[in-house]
Amino acid sequence: MALPVFAGTPAPVTAPPSNPCLTSWFAGASVGWLTELEEPMYTAHLGVTNSCWMLGGWNVGLFLEVGYTQKDEDYSPRDRDTSPISIPKSISLDVDEMGDALQYAADYFNAHTSYDLDIVPISLNVKFERALSGNLNVYLGGGLGVAYVGLDLAGHNLDDSLSASDTDWVFYGQIFGGLSYNLSPNFQIYGGVRWIYMSDADFSDHGESATLELGSDCLLELGVCFKF
Repeated sequence: MALPVFAGTPAPVTAPPSNPCLTSWFAGASVGWLTELEEPMYTAHLGVTNSCWMLGGWNVGLFLEVGYTQKDEDYSPRDRDTSPISIPKSISLDVDEMGDALQYAADYFNAHTSYDLDIVPISLNVKFERALSGNLNVYLGGGLGVAYVGLDLAGHNLDDSLSASDTDWVFYGQIFGGLSYNLSPNFQIYGGVRWIYMSDADFSDHGESATLELGSDCLLELGVCFKF
């Protein structure tokens, strides 16, 4: 008599196991060549990805990056005519024009002149990456931030010496793209290109002021990335 009673009791339904979002961290470094500044640039970054951040088949990552590049030049007086040459009259100069002005000063005053330019960009970036074939991937992205710019100028001869230095923080932005290759589940190498832009840096010392036009540059780079 009890059988008909229990025959209509619904069986308990078990919910499918949830698939939580998996978060992973990565760190990396690169070295590259700035084609306009004609100097190497070094970067280091730390970031995070999440399995729920997929966008149209692309893995999305966020990372903080710090870079460093330096350019220094020394100019000696040359054995040549020191009659006036064309020098920009504006207080706004790019790096090449600054070098030309320091060379002219070395020639005209029979002095040794030099400059030391340091740039440290700090940026927050987003990166999109997806597999192409096997262990080969393609990536692209961009970032925004600021850059510390330090400039030291010096000039000296037998009778006198002068120096000036100042620092500034400027806007920094970049877009990038390239290819990466997974050597193992945790280790990756990559190579690509970046377009970099920095706003002008303003300096002042001893009552004098000048603007250094940094503008845009192209970075060709190779790097490594470790996922953990």
